[in-house]
Amino acid sequence: AEAIEAARLWLSYLPLNWRGDLPSYEPEAPAAPLTAATIPERESQPFDIHDVIDGLVDDDSFFEVKELFAPELVVGLGRMAGETIGIVANNSMAKGGVLFTDSADKAARFIWLCDAYSIPLIYLADVPGFMIGSEVERGGIIRHGAKMVSAVASATVPQFCVIVRKAYGAGLYAMGGPGFAPDATIALPTARIAVMGPEAAVNAVYANKIAQIEADEGEAARDDFIAARRAEYEEDVDLERLAADLVLDQVIEPEQLRDELLARLRHARGRDRTFSERRRGIPPV
Repeated sequence: AEAIEAARLWLSYLPLNWRGDLPSYEPEAPAAPLTAATIPERESQPFDIHDVIDGLVDDDSFFEVKELFAPELVVGLGRMAGETIGIVANNSMAKGGVLFTDSADKAARFIWLCDAYSIPLIYLADVPGFMIGSEVERGGIIRHGAKMVSAVASATVPQFCVIVRKAYGAGLYAMGGPGFAPDATIALPTARIAVMGPEAAVNAVYANKIAQIEADEGEAARDDFIAARRAEYEEDVDLERLAADLVLDQVIEPEQLRDELLARLRHARGRDRTFSERRRGIPPV
């Protein structure tokens, strides 16, 4: 009985067929408002991305898919102002939100489903990137990751990338980042876009120099050098600079995000989505 009820609820988000309009329902306010306090500013501090989702969608309208499978990535259907939307979100509470082979497969299939039924997609990015190491490489992380990136790149439905906190490396592309020209890339004040985090970047580029300074001049000199290099790096990836370079379409406070997305979703419905005569793409398998 529970499974049948869940199936009925799931189908309530979908049109009768791919040509049909998405169902509309009475708009409701979110269960709890999204505020700056919802999102920890320190990127190394994990938090539950469901709190952000609950602050965006209508009250009790989020239907999560495969909740127990690859929990580092949250996917599901919800409603905003009574209209169906799909959400793909990194969850730092599970494995730091890093993308693995299973989470990439989970995302790819969900994105294909939303694209098949003309459901707009909202990506909530808080991702340090794809997992690295010999074990995941043997498991096909590049192939599985490419499948997710391919799904994002080929989707023709409205797509909105919200940088909640960090979005590093290929993770930015996998989460619908500006490289794939989504309908909008919106950053919260806690956002940071880069190849990698400041600490990792400084260690990668200056490892030998840091070791030499520590040996010759001591820990204090080493710490000063690292702090200076980190400041340079952080200035280079500053949000205002990224917005000036049109990498970002908008930097917005969390309290304004839902209204902004609703306005952009309304405008996106009228956009011409016909861009190719091909029957379908060829995703990596």
